[in-house]
Amino acid sequence: MPMPRSPTMRTVESEAAAGLVGVLSTGSVAEADRLDFWREVVCRTIAGVEATALVHDRPYSGVIRTQSIPLAHLPNFDLIHVEADAQLVRRTRKLIDRSEGAWLLMIQEEGFCEVGQGDRRTRLSPGDIGFLDTSRPYDVTFPRSFTQSILKMPALLFRDVAPRGIDLAGAALPGGQALTAIARQNLLLLERSADVIEPIFLPAAANCAIGHLSLAMRATVRGEARKIARHVISDYLDRANAFISDNLHDTKLSVERVARSVGISAGYLQQLYRAATNLTVAQSILDRRLANCRKELADPSLADESLTNIAFRWGFSESSSFSRAFRRTFGVNPRQYRQRSGGAAKSRCLQLGSEDRRIPSE
Repeated sequence: MPMPRSPTMRTVESEAAAGLVGVLSTGSVAEADRLDFWREVVCRTIAGVEATALVHDRPYSGVIRTQSIPLAHLPNFDLIHVEADAQLVRRTRKLIDRSEGAWLLMIQEEGFCEVGQGDRRTRLSPGDIGFLDTSRPYDVTFPRSFTQSILKMPALLFRDVAPRGIDLAGAALPGGQALTAIARQNLLLLERSADVIEPIFLPAAANCAIGHLSLAMRATVRGEARKIARHVISDYLDRANAFISDNLHDTKLSVERVARSVGISAGYLQQLYRAATNLTVAQSILDRRLANCRKELADPSLADESLTNIAFRWGFSESSSFSRAFRRTFGVNPRQYRQRSGGAAKSRCLQLGSEDRRIPSE
């Protein structure tokens, strides 16, 4: 059942529709009626919500200042300034009017709040700008007195401003980012100066402020996308490296097989490897095979193992190609390397054994 409008509410709504500034305060009604009045104010001015006071030792106090800003060829949007005591606000499915689709862009000025919409839970601290979609349920908790400015933007306008394909419901722009700070200051200046700007210039001023907000949104989304991309790329490389390590012995190990194991194209995998290591996937595989062969050639316990067996164990299909790759990388062929390292080690062991035999027994 629709909530009946008080005379004060009807006056403010008509003034806002005309582009005038409207101010609603709990101080305008008796103390016993303030909380009910505030619920009506919040419901009618911002969005249909259930507002619960979180202060119980005094009459509830709150002030809302509103102004509608006209935009050329676009729906108007509302600038709303709120100063109030602690409260919990819930927008349930029962309260959603599908015809009203709007977004709330909340600029936290003093105090903080916890915003929840969908799977997101976000804390807004002073300077942050949060986003809520009024066509979906949400809740906002203000644990103590707060000051917040809200840009209530029609969904049609928000779609033109927000980055494509990104759901910002329940998200926030961090106040510490430079572009967010610029957008915040422009929106706050617009809110505080709208009633003194000549009406003919107001749409242009509003478009400029919204333009800065759109830029801050794009920059934040791009930064988050880069973080996600870095994480995804790191995961791709980790999985590719693990697959290569597990399959170095396989002579048929190829870029295509590694890429399939990760779930990306061979070309994209090559790009990732070049960016991360300055090597191709094939070069990385070869380097690992050679490193393992070199390690075994230097191991005295494997001195009786043939060069061919060592090469084949690590994925080389021909001893000649192994020898060429080894010489190209280490400057000597495998046999020479074994003589200089493994052979020398074996000789040292024999020498130590001879010295042990020369020690006289007691």
